[in-house]
Amino acid sequence: MTIKAVIFDIGGVCVGSPMAGIHRFEETNGLPRNYINVAIVKQGEHGAFQKLERGEIKLHEFYKAFGEQLSHPSNKEHYKAYLAKSGKKIPDVIPDVKIDGKELFTTMMAETSRLDPHIFKAIQNLKASNQFTLAALTNNFDLPEDDLKEAEAMGASAAGQLRQLFNHFIESRLIGLRKPDPKIYHYACDVIGIKPNEAIFLDDIGMNLRSANKLGMKTIQVKMGNSEDAVKQLEALTGLDLHTNNGSKL
Repeated sequence: MTIKAVIFDIGGVCVGSPMAGIHRFEETNGLPRNYINVAIVKQGEHGAFQKLERGEIKLHEFYKAFGEQLSHPSNKEHYKAYLAKSGKKIPDVIPDVKIDGKELFTTMMAETSRLDPHIFKAIQNLKASNQFTLAALTNNFDLPEDDLKEAEAMGASAAGQLRQLFNHFIESRLIGLRKPDPKIYHYACDVIGIKPNEAIFLDDIGMNLRSANKLGMKTIQVKMGNSEDAVKQLEALTGLDLHTNNGSKL
C-alpha cells in the first residue's frame, strides 16, 4: 500500500519530552525512577491527567486533583507491581510521597518549549517534497489564556511554529479522545482522508504506537535523546533525504 500521510505526535517527538521533566522532578525530590509515570498510568481513564487531555477539566482545577492522585499511598503498590513485572529489585520501604501538582506539571511541560531540530528539519523537508499529507496527532490540553508567561513556559511558541507546517493538527482536548484509544486513530484517518495502512505514525510512547500498529499504520518510536535514529527510519520508509536542506530522494 502506498504511503500517503505522515502523522507526528508533538510532545516527545517534535518538541522535548515531558518524560524528561518527570525524571528531573523525581531526581530533585528524591523519588524512585518512573514512580510518577507509573502512578499517572495507573489512574486509568478517570485520572486527572487523562481528563485534562480530553478537555474535560481546566488546567487550574487539574493541578489539585493531579497532586492528590499522585500523592495517594496506593501508588506505592502500583510501583512495586511495576518493579516486579520489570524484574527489578523492590525496595524494603518506599517513603510517603507528597506531590505538588502544579510544580510537577510545570516541570513536565517546560520541556516542550524546545523544538527538536532533527524532527523539525524532517518535517520541513517532507513538506517541501509535496509528496505526503502531514498531520499532528497530539494528546494536549487547554493552555492558560489569562497568563501568557505561563502559556509560553508550557510550549505555546513551539506549538505555534509547528502548526504552520501541518495540513492537519488534531488535538485530543478538542475531540474528547486521546491516544492510545483506537478511535482517535480512526478519527485522524477520516480527517486526513486515508486508510490506516496508508500512514506512518511517529510517537515516543510504546502503547500509543502499539495501538496504531494494530490498525495497520507503520510506526516509528522516537526515543528520548535519539530522534536522529527515528529520522533515519522515516527516510527509509519515505525514500527521502530528510536530514539535509534539500529533501531530495535517497
